[in-house]
Formats: sequence, C-alpha cells, structure tokens
Amino acid sequence: MGMFTRRGQVTADVGDGFVAGEAAALQTGLSAALTGAERGSAPAPVALTFETEGGEHVVIVCRNHTVGFVPPSHEESVRAQLDAAGRAHLQTTGQVYRDGDGWRLWVGPPRSDGFPAPEPGADTLAPPQRRIFGLALPDD
Repeated sequence: MGMFTRRGQVTADVGDGFVAGEAAALQTGLSAALTGAERGSAPAPVALTFETEGGEHVVIVCRNHTVGFVPPSHEESVRAQLDAAGRAHLQTTGQVYRDGDGWRLWVGPPRSDGFPAPEPGADTLAPPQRRIFGLALPDD
C-alpha cells in the first residue's frame, strides 16, 4: 500500500441519533467548522467522522475540527464500530444547531422537529477561557 493510498469509508449506525457532548468546551471548533452562510442558517447539515483520542474517548470530527464527544450511552457501540472499521473512516451525518447562546451538534439522521437535550453527564468540561491575541481575559 502506498503512502498516499486513500482509506475506505464506513457508515456508522447511530440509530435515531444523539446530541454530542462537551459543546460548551468546543464552541471554537463548532464555529470554525461552519461556513459564514451556515452560521446564519442553522441547523446546518455536516459530514462527521468518529476518531479515538488516545484510546480514552471517542471524538467527533467535522472538517478537521473536533466538534464533540460521543456521550456515554453510545460510546460502547461507536467504539465497537470503530474497531470493526479498521483503517477505514467511520462516518455519519449530523447537524450543527443553535442552542441558547452557543452551538450544539446532533449526530445522526436529519431532524426537523427540534433537538432533544443532551443526556446527563454529556457535558463535563469547562468552557475555554476567553482570549484575545493569545492572552487570557479575566472572567466577567
């Protein structure tokens, strides 16, 4: 196999779907993954890929940005699918949508009737400290 050989793609089975975890901590990634037009017309459909982060967590990647974590209730299933996919990319579809003042990620088939709340325990990381030119700003 050559150095630039493309890896295959496998579609994940995510059932009815789920809300990705850690949205508050990943606002920068969620925003960066969207185009200007998509930011104005949420929910925005996106292609997603699952990856493991050092074997500890299953992260969700969109356009080379980490945009969420698989919540505990779905982690075992997605991890098993990642193992079965081998070197192939495990992917699915999703939607980035507005939730209050921030962005959230729906993983799975498109929804038109609103989005459920994230499951308890899905958001555990603190939002990143605000920065300007790399300098941390004081909290309000």
